[in-house]
Amino acid sequence: MTEDETVTLARYVRAMCPQQRFDEFTADAWHDVLAPYGLDEARAAVARHIAAGHSFVSVGEICSQIRKARNDRLDRHTEAEPPYGDCGDASYKAALLDERRAIAEGRSAPVTVPALPPGAQPGGYEGRTRALLRSVGRESLSRRPELAASCPYCHAPPGRPCTNSRGQQRRDAHPTRIDASRVLNAG
Repeated sequence: MTEDETVTLARYVRAMCPQQRFDEFTADAWHDVLAPYGLDEARAAVARHIAAGHSFVSVGEICSQIRKARNDRLDRHTEAEPPYGDCGDASYKAALLDERRAIAEGRSAPVTVPALPPGAQPGGYEGRTRALLRSVGRESLSRRPELAASCPYCHAPPGRPCTNSRGQQRRDAHPTRIDASRVLNAG
């Protein structure tokens, strides 16, 4: 921000906050702090601060509002991947820093990249996994793969837990069933 722009900002703040006191040195003092920022950013910060219900604006509050707006823009941005074969040379790092600076200052819009496209069926297996399961005669993966086969010891059906001699359900499957399920799951 130039000195003339700082004077313009001080006049803008005085128009927004007529009860705030200014003298001929206010713009000079504010310029020492606001020099790294742009006039448009500072005006937007003042407008946000006043719209939040404050009746006075300090130079520190303007800087805080500018930093908050910059961080919000950077949080919405997804950085580009380095080009293939990049070994961390200075040109890519310089381009990345220029991109971040432009987005933080509002000269460029944040670019967001979606994580993954939504699937056709939520929770279903698609593509190679489903084809692999079909090739071994299965439709879906079980949470308890040890229950895939019927138990040769207690004769529990597939998918149902093993039982003990009193007919109560066991927490774990019989070792012979685990072996049979491994064979079945392996195809």
